Amino acid sequence: MDRFIALYRGINVGGRNSVKMEALRALHERLGHKDVSTYIQSGNVVFSAKGQLASITKKIAAEFETEMGFAARVIAVPASRWATLVSENPYAKQSQKDPKTVHAAICEGEPSAKGLQALLEKTGGTETFVIKGEVVYLHAPDGVGNSKFAVAMEKAAGVPMTARNWRTVESLWKMLEGAKPTA
Repeated sequence: MDRFIALYRGINVGGRNSVKMEALRALHERLGHKDVSTYIQSGNVVFSAKGQLASITKKIAAEFETEMGFAARVIAVPASRWATLVSENPYAKQSQKDPKTVHAAICEGEPSAKGLQALLEKTGGTETFVIKGEVVYLHAPDGVGNSKFAVAMEKAAGVPMTARNWRTVESLWKMLEGAKPTA
């Protein structure tokens, strides 16, 4: 069995699409996943499973919609890809200082550097970004909640994505390695 992280998007946001983490863990267990654990209330699930990534992701999304009554985008990430994501962080110094200012946006496909650069120039904020493969690393020193760039990133990138702050990225990495969640 391989280890994965399922990142759910659009659940438990602003009081809408409420999903209890116990229900999410149970859903994964019914799919035959092992060693299932969740991290915080925003849809982060670490688990072990057999099979191909695309098939696993498709089954999760279908079962979620059937059980919860609404669709949520699910991006599943194998442990090896998560390890690369962590090791390639171009904002390592900033993430050590203040992990909430650094985010990793995991994309479904190659994001448009041209589109993101045009957005950055248009918004004129203090943010910077680096693209490595299908990950956009974002440093938002004034906070992502104040970032006009962060709000429009997905449209500018031209691919579906979901972002997590660096504290969450590191906590999920520790969970993949078998440690208990820290928050």
